[in-house]
Amino acid sequence: MLSRARRFFDVRAGEGLPILLTFLYIAVVVASYLLAKPIRNGLFLRQYGPYSLVYVYAAVPIALSLFVPLYSRAVARVGSRILTAATLLFFAANVLFFWYAFRFRPFALLPGVFYVWVNCFGIIAPVQAWSFANALFDTRQAKRLFGLIGAGASFGAITGGLLARFLVGPVGGTVNMLLVLAALIVTGAVIVSIANARIPRKVVSRSTRPARQPFFDTMSQIVASPYLRHMAAMVFLVAIVTQWTAFQLSVVANARFGRNADQLTEFFGTFNFALGITSFLLQLLVTGPALRRFGLAVTVLVLPISLGFGTALIMMWPALWAVLLTNGFDQGFRFSVDKASYELLYLPIPPAQRVQLKTAIDIVVNRVADGCGALLLGLATQGFAVIPGLGLGLRGTSAINFGLVGVWTLVAWRLRREYVKTIHDSIHQHRLDTERAASTTIERSAAEALRSKLAGGQAAEVRYALGLLEAQQTRSWTPSLRQLLSSPEPDIRRRALALLRSAGDREIAETCVNLLKDPDLGVRTEALLYLTREMHVDPLAQIQQLGEFEDFSIRAGMAAFLASPGPSQNLDAARALITAMIAATGERGARERTEAARLIAIVPDAFLDVLGRLIQDPEEVVAREAIRSARAVVRDELIEPLLAVLGRDELTDECASALAAYGNALIPEIERRLRDESSPIDPRRELPTVLVRIGTPEAEQALIGCLLQADVTLRHRVIASLNKLRAVHPDVRLEPSAINLLLAAEIAGHYRSYQVLGPLKARLPEDDPVLHAMERAMEQELDRIFRLMGLLLPHVGLHDAYVGLRSKDELVRANALELLDNVLSPDLRQLLVPLLDAQVSTAERIEIANRLVGAPLDSAEQAVTTLLSSEDPWLRSSAIYAVGALQLQDLRGELDRYANDPDPVLRQSVRAARRRLSGEREVPVHQEPAPADMNLGVGAG
Repeated sequence: MLSRARRFFDVRAGEGLPILLTFLYIAVVVASYLLAKPIRNGLFLRQYGPYSLVYVYAAVPIALSLFVPLYSRAVARVGSRILTAATLLFFAANVLFFWYAFRFRPFALLPGVFYVWVNCFGIIAPVQAWSFANALFDTRQAKRLFGLIGAGASFGAITGGLLARFLVGPVGGTVNMLLVLAALIVTGAVIVSIANARIPRKVVSRSTRPARQPFFDTMSQIVASPYLRHMAAMVFLVAIVTQWTAFQLSVVANARFGRNADQLTEFFGTFNFALGITSFLLQLLVTGPALRRFGLAVTVLVLPISLGFGTALIMMWPALWAVLLTNGFDQGFRFSVDKASYELLYLPIPPAQRVQLKTAIDIVVNRVADGCGALLLGLATQGFAVIPGLGLGLRGTSAINFGLVGVWTLVAWRLRREYVKTIHDSIHQHRLDTERAASTTIERSAAEALRSKLAGGQAAEVRYALGLLEAQQTRSWTPSLRQLLSSPEPDIRRRALALLRSAGDREIAETCVNLLKDPDLGVRTEALLYLTREMHVDPLAQIQQLGEFEDFSIRAGMAAFLASPGPSQNLDAARALITAMIAATGERGARERTEAARLIAIVPDAFLDVLGRLIQDPEEVVAREAIRSARAVVRDELIEPLLAVLGRDELTDECASALAAYGNALIPEIERRLRDESSPIDPRRELPTVLVRIGTPEAEQALIGCLLQADVTLRHRVIASLNKLRAVHPDVRLEPSAINLLLAAEIAGHYRSYQVLGPLKARLPEDDPVLHAMERAMEQELDRIFRLMGLLLPHVGLHDAYVGLRSKDELVRANALELLDNVLSPDLRQLLVPLLDAQVSTAERIEIANRLVGAPLDSAEQAVTTLLSSEDPWLRSSAIYAVGALQLQDLRGELDRYANDPDPVLRQSVRAARRRLSGEREVPVHQEPAPADMNLGVGAG
């Protein structure tokens, strides 16, 4: 029974105690207020009549204007946890004072003073209670639980109504009901004290001590923020509309019962009891599901629309039943659907600012609205002591109220958009802060480390730093490298000079002239190559003057000198020298071929055939230099060699840049190869990168046409590349039906992955590489889902939401989910949010997958068989490994299919699985190649 109740109310483990205490706290506060209201109404109407209400309405803001600044300072000083209980005890003492005054020291203004006190209590105590709730739960929890917690308000309304209806006679009249009221308020203080003691500090601490901020600074913040301005405007209008609605009820009640305080107390108590039951049922059965299904987009409009309908009825039929119905809408929806919706509006606000802003809006703005509403109400009805009124009755005041409800509805409509925008802005700022901090930290730490190693005295560290720079081929370190030309270590001088020569640094010419006399042969050789290439110095003259240089440097220097434009140019002789260099083999062959590739950049047109061979050279350094020379040529003869080496990981970046230089002319060939499943897969996987670098609308259109790829990695890269180009060319036409089809397939595939994961997790340890591989593959699936949604919804901040979901901050994650809840269509939201909500367990996701995908997997054998049929070779390798790890003898025959696979990882996994099946204990470590596009955010550059 308990599990069914938990399931019905969507309550998670560990939330029971906070929910119970919050429910009881809100119930006691509302019961106290709705018990105080009938007492207040009976005593006031007996003494003054309904039209004197305008005076106490106007007096309430004055009283609160004295209280709020003091309360804000107290919260900043001692924290809301302690102050909440103390405030309730203070209110209970106030009630005892009023009981004593009414019984033994009555005076003419006492009912009016008590009326003002009740209104102040009715603002302050609920604000404290809901602030308590806001501090305990994040946005996602609040959306699930505020319907249940808010039922405490309805339960309190029932309790307050029952007490007012049935205890007036037994306790000896309306005045003695104040003792019951004091007992209720003390009960609330006890509940808060228990919560402070029992709920762990890590949960409550979010609201313990907000940052101090002057009251007027808080009001300035409200004025400056469009979101807070809309909230304040809505609170202002709600206060006036509900005040006038309550006034109309007092008018008809006074007309019906005269000035009998006990009968008025019983009437209002009965009314609160009936509406409390209605509100309680709405809260339990409607509020939570409505918030989860429709969100604030619908629930925030329920109260103004219903009050608009009721007010229109009063305008047409100004009778008791119409007034009762309108007040029924007010109390029924205000304490159920509307209150939970309204409290959700505060959750996007940072916790450190939330208490002060909530106090300012809910108390100050609310009570200023009471004062304005009282002034307008007095002018509309019987006026004030010296100011005559218009004398409007129920129909006239309803007409004005109807106009106010219309403005309220418009503000609520606008507030929905501001709510989504505020959530988006908060997680967008989180993403920017995260990326900025990460990049700054990495760049600073890497720069400091390299700089310290280059400047350090230890030769080993300098050599290590030079190795990193040689791999990067960067030009940003030339000042540090110049200092190394005077290093006592010859190999350091030589390597630094080679890097500076490759970067084309012309500021070291004079230093290189001196280095021609360096005692180390390698340093002299690099200096000769630099002067020949950059300064066009005759190498023969230097050789005759200075003596010995390495043989390859003589050929390279002569070839550079003869190939350079000018009177000494001799291309035939240069070609002969370069041809000899290309044919060089042995220990120095790679160095000669590298120099040949570098020299070809001087006159590339004369050496196209040679350059094509060098691009495909097996040595990385040779091929890289040849590709750099090819970037300066852009000839059709070089396309095929460049495409052939595109799949070599170490050359992909340089090669993609060289191919991108061909622009739109290359796109038809890229499209053809992307669609040709018989082409080698490694170069095909890099073709989307080339299209991104071309970066034209035609390139984007080519990616759109190649979305449906069987290879998982290629499909991921096409989607990722399309995301990048959409940011540059958002106007290119995209076929939504194709994207929707692919998105549906990806979501179904992700659910299928959970079906596979379930049986494997039951049989394998948590750190098993098979599970690790599954989780990494599922991360990539989720990344593709977000990228596809980014194509369909490019302007709703899905990249920010994706980053927010990965945050360690619970509030940021909750806001990211809330953003998705508000921007996705209902069908997509219903499918996707359970996959992202951390409060949804793996078992629950598997249950959804069984309903959505069908064909549940009940055993590890079924799960492994499904993985073996995967398009992803990584997952197939994991499945083969799992055959051995789980001793699945029935699947031994599946290993034969991959025993001779070209993929070495698959072959290694087969050998490992066979050893395990044969009972051998020593198993090679399962290899987990990391896909190149892993961990990229949506639209990442």
